[in-house]
Amino acid sequence: MGQLDLSNRYREILVALVRQFIASGFPVGSKALAAQMPTPVSSATIRSVLGELEEGGFLVQPHVSAGRVPTEKAYRFYVDREVTGARLAPDTERYIDQTLRSDGDRLERLMVKASRTLSEVSRNVGLVLAPALEEKLLEHIKFINLPDHRVLVVIVSKPDLVENRVVHLEDDFTQEELDQAANFLNAEFHGWSLGTIRLEIFHRMEADKILCDRLLKNVATLFMWGALSEDETGGLIVDGTAKILERPEFADVQKIKQLVKTLEEKVKLAGILEACLQTPEAGVRILIGRENAEQQMHHCTLVVAPLHYRNRAVGALGVVGPMRMEYDRAMSTVEYVAHLCSRILSSN
Repeated sequence: MGQLDLSNRYREILVALVRQFIASGFPVGSKALAAQMPTPVSSATIRSVLGELEEGGFLVQPHVSAGRVPTEKAYRFYVDREVTGARLAPDTERYIDQTLRSDGDRLERLMVKASRTLSEVSRNVGLVLAPALEEKLLEHIKFINLPDHRVLVVIVSKPDLVENRVVHLEDDFTQEELDQAANFLNAEFHGWSLGTIRLEIFHRMEADKILCDRLLKNVATLFMWGALSEDETGGLIVDGTAKILERPEFADVQKIKQLVKTLEEKVKLAGILEACLQTPEAGVRILIGRENAEQQMHHCTLVVAPLHYRNRAVGALGVVGPMRMEYDRAMSTVEYVAHLCSRILSSN
């Protein structure tokens, strides 16, 4: 049949079925559904509507004698029309506030706590994509000469991060040359994003090939050898994998293997979250089933929101779980944690 135009009666029955299936995890039959309807509807009428909804791709029947279960099309309909992301309970909000604000002055600790809190509150896997080096704003940089062509790089950046890295160079630098390079960067590029600084350095060299002085060449050399190397994404923190593996949807060993493989391949998972930041939609996004790019996540739902440092999206966080998810709770949790973490980052 063609596109099914869902009248109020069809919509009420479909929404009631989705809610009942999310709550129980068992296929929903017409008699059980009739008992849950807000207005009296006969089982015969419900059976007829369920048949049409199945024909329209909203429901499937696992066995002839079983009730129906929602498809990802039904979940998408339900999310688009029924999920509002209502506020969390006051006790839950207080718990999140106390957890994230305690020792929340360090980015690393805040990101770990956010991932764990997302998992605990939503009862799914918590994900946090920490700000990538490219997105951080330079506060101060220092280079320290080490033996064997090595340099210790100390980067102080916003939001609130101190990073140390040792880079191996082919060229020899004196400590004086390293100090000059650091002073130049601190004076010229304070408050710039680290990715933009690198682009500007090479742009200046390209525009002034003949007059390019030794200082600029030294800075460019340090960039080329990893002093401020390009990170495609920030670190990905995953918490609560055991919770999702206990769900009945993952009783299938093959599904477990696929999901665990995706969770272990953090680069791919980070790429999914990173891609969500490149879209024009603001706020919480919900990707259901095959809306996820990775095939291993076609049985899952991803709820994700951006992390902001002031007005800039610098990372992302969210939860991943089965399509049979408490969508209101997941959306509210992700939205609240993202908003709170952004406030903490921006105020530091």
